[in-house]
Amino acid sequence: MGRFEKYSKWVMSLIFAIIVIAVYKTFDNFNKIADVLKTAWSALTPFVIGFVIAYIFNMPINKIDAGLKKSKRGFLSKNSRTISIISVYVVAILLLLIVIRSIVPALYRNVVDLYYNVPKYFNETVSALVNWQKEHNITLFEVDELNAANAFNNILSSIDITQFSKYAQGVVKITSGVLNLMIGVIASVYMLIEKGRIIALGERLCRVIFKEETAKKFIEDVAKINDIFSKYIFCLLLDAVMMTVLATVILSLLKVKYAIILGALIGVCNLIPYFGAIIAGVSSVLITLITGGLLKAVWAAIALAILQQVDGNFIGPKIMGEVLDISPLWIIFAVTLGGGLFGVGGMVISVPIFMVIKMVLSEVIAQLEQKKAQKQAEENENE
Repeated sequence: MGRFEKYSKWVMSLIFAIIVIAVYKTFDNFNKIADVLKTAWSALTPFVIGFVIAYIFNMPINKIDAGLKKSKRGFLSKNSRTISIISVYVVAILLLLIVIRSIVPALYRNVVDLYYNVPKYFNETVSALVNWQKEHNITLFEVDELNAANAFNNILSSIDITQFSKYAQGVVKITSGVLNLMIGVIASVYMLIEKGRIIALGERLCRVIFKEETAKKFIEDVAKINDIFSKYIFCLLLDAVMMTVLATVILSLLKVKYAIILGALIGVCNLIPYFGAIIAGVSSVLITLITGGLLKAVWAAIALAILQQVDGNFIGPKIMGEVLDISPLWIIFAVTLGGGLFGVGGMVISVPIFMVIKMVLSEVIAQLEQKKAQKQAEENENE
């Protein structure tokens, strides 16, 4: 034993030197390593897609599975997992076909029509602003109609709508992206079927690496984090879909032009807590004002305000349940910080990340309080 201790410093020095060389070679060949990582990522893309699909579908599958297991019919209870997976995928495929056949063509027509009519709406808005300033003898903005129109047309000309058309037509073609999606869908099915075995393998690996108590705590924390993320993401997507449909229907009944685009905008922005509803609502009302006039914009504003109140007080809480167990102040803080650091994506996922941080901090504080209480109790006993 003494012999090993004699050379321990040399061994540690050798290990340190190897680490330094490895780090140096990593940075020295960074481009090559980056190329290897890109190739690996490209190869694993179908499985990443599959994991995302499986993660989103997991919650409804679990709900259906739990319901079928309670069934008195032996066939349903025995094959509950398989039936629930098939049911969710069939519904998803049917909804996708409806979107592709009915909604996508209408959305495309709306986008193209808006693109070609934007210059007209812009000129009308500028003219209305100039006339209003002249009528009231007020100068809020110095507006040169010709220069403003030329500047706007230059910006608009940089957007090639034909490229959008080509892209929209190319979506249905057999490309590597479609192939990756198909492989991802198949992989997601197997992930959901093998979910129990995958989790069991992960738990075994944890127990091999860590001590039993540490492994148990780690598995519990991972389960809590997964519960937070899965519920939040699924509920957020479900709420966004419902808001898209309701907003589109309401705006269509009001005969608002580009109702499909505005409905989709409201649904997408609804993925961002608090700020998304404000951004989508104001944008929709402004576009309605420009394209449909003041009266229609007022009705649209009233309808969307009521819809947002219904979503905030009934639909959202009903779907989310106890998922958002944090105050609105912290949600606003998380969304603002996430948006500032990582953009729109950061705004979407900031809330569940903040909830996880809150959970970890709460556990750490609870442990510290417990240790402090124990220490205080021991001191009192000694006295």
